[in-house]
Amino acid sequence: MATFNEKKTCSQRMENFGRFIWNSDTGEFMGRTPEKWVYISLYYVAFYIVMIGIFALSIYSLMATLSPYEPFYQDRLPSPGVTMRPDVYGDEKLELIYNVTDKKTYEPSVKMLIKFLEEYNTTTQQENNKNCTGVTDVARFLTGPGRTKYACQFLESELGDCAYNPDHEDPFGFQKGQPCIFIKINRVSFQILGYIQYTNMHSVFFLLDRRQFI
Repeated sequence: MATFNEKKTCSQRMENFGRFIWNSDTGEFMGRTPEKWVYISLYYVAFYIVMIGIFALSIYSLMATLSPYEPFYQDRLPSPGVTMRPDVYGDEKLELIYNVTDKKTYEPSVKMLIKFLEEYNTTTQQENNKNCTGVTDVARFLTGPGRTKYACQFLESELGDCAYNPDHEDPFGFQKGQPCIFIKINRVSFQILGYIQYTNMHSVFFLLDRRQFI
């Protein structure tokens, strides 16, 4: 005769679950004796301590080889990056197109240049940078506390006719068809940057960032 398993009631299921949690007959907790739980716990504690130690050692080794003051790999930047203001980057070439008789066509470029030159006003430069005029040992002069570096001052007044004058009707030469275009070089370690003034085809180009990076 076939034997059918009787369906357990809810109370029986709870009783079996309670016996699984703690079996008073064998002294097992969740299927293992306290001694086995101690061995398993010690194993996982030791395992995670080793894993954390390896991870911490790898991070420490990496950070010990990096300097927060200069890039580790410097052979991948043969020439510094260049930005141009106003933004005249087209899809395939550099182009600045506007109507000299329509102020709305070049007003966004004027606002862009005004914002770009804010960090070069006299107050900001005197507060944040140092006057390097007549200094021979620029590297030592710009060295700050804790291996920090200062920068040489570059005043907006050095830009001549391209310096922003709020009282001037045509501050950047757009109405005359001779707009000022600013070229700025990114920071590069171990280079002292000067500035270049170049006039050609009624355009004036300046290299603004005259700073010391050692």
